Amino acid sequence: MDQSLQLAFKEFQHLWKHDSFPPKTILLKEGDIARKIYQIKKGCIRTWFNHDGKDISFQFFFEGDSFASVESFNKQTPSPYAIETIEQTDVRWLVSDDLEQMRQHPLINTFLMDRAIDRQAAFIQHFFSFLRDTPKQRYQNLLAERPQVVQRVPLQYIASYLGITQVSLSRIRAQIK
Repeated sequence: MDQSLQLAFKEFQHLWKHDSFPPKTILLKEGDIARKIYQIKKGCIRTWFNHDGKDISFQFFFEGDSFASVESFNKQTPSPYAIETIEQTDVRWLVSDDLEQMRQHPLINTFLMDRAIDRQAAFIQHFFSFLRDTPKQRYQNLLAERPQVVQRVPLQYIASYLGITQVSLSRIRAQIK
């Protein structure tokens, strides 16, 4: 982040609130309306939803990442997924009006748009991996591109994220070792 952007963010530093949460804390329930956007200072978060009684993890966030149920936050509609801490997690957060105030700054607005585009690209890449890659390839890609997921996220969440069972994930991990 360049110095002028850092200075721009510093102008709005007073808007941020801070919280700390233990593991397995639900920050947003599926179906609730998102009122906050978060940034992780320390810890790990997952987003997940319930499909026919199965817990499906589809995103993981770590230090420095920002997260929210974006559509719910922006449109004030029910969130299609839940947000939960995996580890002890320290965050800072904003409400919609405060974020809107920050968006008025051109450098910050450009930065936020770039982050949204990066997030969209990651979603597309993950989606295409389900169409073209085997489960083993998906796991190998995860190891190469996001090793912190494999190091810090419980196996049942990783298996869910990859669209496989824990037994299949154990087999894949044994083959790779």
